[in-house]
Amino acid sequence: MAQRLRSSAAVPSRTPQLAPVPEPGQDYVNGLESAEALLTKFRELSRGGTLTYDRRRRPYAFYGTNHLSVSGVLQANLWKFRLTTVARDVLDYMVTNHDTKGLVTTTQVKLGEHFCCSQTKVSKAIGELSRHNFSWKEKRGVYQLNPLYAFRWGSDKHRELVMSLQDVLLEHQIEIPTVGKKETSR
Repeated sequence: MAQRLRSSAAVPSRTPQLAPVPEPGQDYVNGLESAEALLTKFRELSRGGTLTYDRRRRPYAFYGTNHLSVSGVLQANLWKFRLTTVARDVLDYMVTNHDTKGLVTTTQVKLGEHFCCSQTKVSKAIGELSRHNFSWKEKRGVYQLNPLYAFRWGSDKHRELVMSLQDVLLEHQIEIPTVGKKETSR
């Protein structure tokens, strides 16, 4: 004889009952500090301060309302150096073609071919960059780019490179020229 099908109403429910979730405290918003405390911190940072996520690493410090690094200040004042067009092109090439140690491996002839100009113009441009300490010659075909100008600012590799070149960087400090008004002659 066939058994009758049971109706779903007759089956007792076996879903476990969950305990109610406690209300979050007033001091936490989604696991973070209270919103008011976070806003206070952000206001302090907007006036100038230090921001860090990892205590082992040196924090990225900024002063005032602008996030500036040395390279940012140099970029803003690059016009004061009065670099020639070829010198600026060579500097841009070096910034985009250096290795992890800040070394650029190239020759003046290759740079001349790259920029469609003579090796003499490239030589003068490299001399101009060396006088302003943006780069200097390490050995034949190898130039050192000043890491304080443009090299992964604030990273661990940047700090290690600056520490390893500390004595050399003291000799090759980039000083922004002062540009005064031209004196008018009578």
